[in-house]
Amino acid sequence: MKDKSPYGLNKWLRFLKDHKLPVRSENLASLKKHISHPDATIENLQTKIKREPLVAFALLNQANKIIPNKRGEIKNPYHAGSMLGMNGIKQSFTDLSPYTHSNSNPAHVAFLQEIQTSYEAAGIANRWATGKSTEHEEIFWITFFRNTPRWLMWFFAYPVMERLQSKLAAGENAAQAEISVLGCRIDEITVHMCKYWNAPRAIIESFLTSHVPNNEELKTLARLSHTPDQLPGFIEDKRLTILANSPLMFVYCANKLIQEALLHGWQGNTLHFYYRVVATITHDYLGKTIQNAHLGSAEAATLYLHTAKVPLACQLLSPTLYSPVRTKKAAPAHIPRSAIDKLKTQLSNPALKTKEKLNLALKTIKLTIPNAQQAILLKHTDGKISPAMQYGQDVSIIKNVKWNMPSSLFKKMIQKRSAIHCQGSTLSDLINDLPYLADSLIDQNGHLILASTPISETETGIFWLTTSNGFNEKDYSNLKKIVMLISHNPRKTL
Repeated sequence: MKDKSPYGLNKWLRFLKDHKLPVRSENLASLKKHISHPDATIENLQTKIKREPLVAFALLNQANKIIPNKRGEIKNPYHAGSMLGMNGIKQSFTDLSPYTHSNSNPAHVAFLQEIQTSYEAAGIANRWATGKSTEHEEIFWITFFRNTPRWLMWFFAYPVMERLQSKLAAGENAAQAEISVLGCRIDEITVHMCKYWNAPRAIIESFLTSHVPNNEELKTLARLSHTPDQLPGFIEDKRLTILANSPLMFVYCANKLIQEALLHGWQGNTLHFYYRVVATITHDYLGKTIQNAHLGSAEAATLYLHTAKVPLACQLLSPTLYSPVRTKKAAPAHIPRSAIDKLKTQLSNPALKTKEKLNLALKTIKLTIPNAQQAILLKHTDGKISPAMQYGQDVSIIKNVKWNMPSSLFKKMIQKRSAIHCQGSTLSDLINDLPYLADSLIDQNGHLILASTPISETETGIFWLTTSNGFNEKDYSNLKKIVMLISHNPRKTL
């Protein structure tokens, strides 16, 4: 059967515009009954609004639609209700559609799970901003409603979003996964839909690089908070200083943090990166930033929706305590071994070219070394070194590195098959021996694994793996096995 799911930005926009915001039928009926009562007051509506987030979103959009002065846009749904009055609230109901919730419907369950995740992100952003910004309540709501289109995509297009989630869970890059499954980025859909709904402008701005830092700027901010027991360094760049003082930084970082935690739990590889960014912009200790994130997560589970899924706050007790029970606990241990065995079989094909061998090796690294956040495979041929393929790293940064400038370390690696695992002071000492600008690819508080081997009679492969957390002995051992398999003369040992 042909897949009729939307594909591409314009089709997704048409698809979402054709649907109204779903609200439980009993809650919508209760709201309409309350408003029709002659003694109804706005104050009494707050509890009902809190129970249905999309009612709050509709009120917010309706209020911003009728405000002539955009400088005074409304970001709080309770304020929006007061501005609209009973007649305005009634008018906003035209954007809502009742539905009967069923726990046996996976789309309904996923819809509530996404809302609960947004509450967790909003709780963390609010906790980070408390005491640092006078707009912390508005920050809560901007963070919360930032993923509204994502909620609706899970509700109305569950099979598509399930395919996307499986790709992300397998470790595929978010941008690549979204484009392959949806035909565009979810961020693009969100910006266009928020404009269509007349949502607060701040939600849209939280996606734009004119209001939030790009990847390189985020790394610059993170580097200023590299020592846990010291306050972060001061920001010297003018643009970064302006962005760091924007409340949208809390919105952006909280959403990124919670998406990572949702996929990989609190032990996710990139969580520490966002902690360091927030520590820098709040000029607070890294430990306090982490503590506030955990506290915000716990508050969200206490004060808001917590029944759609096990709250992330529960994982703070133990990462596996609330995980589904697996009958075959030994299964994950076989994944690296079977992947390496598969590589061995694939490499037995004598017709394989060097590029094909490296591609197979890179895929195996992804499966067997999950701690590797970035991997680059370099090729030395005819006296020149060039990147062959990679994942997890910004291509522009790789291109900036002067791979062919003199490097005593690379010279030795090209001459002799070798492998090295560096961290701490060893890594700091090694940086001077790397090609010029190669240090921009490394988190100096993380780990680096390098390995080299001849991959043909005239070519040498250099394997470059980095992580901001750490590699274990098993990761190092698996890489050496992969290098040995791809080696042109595998009988020699590393």
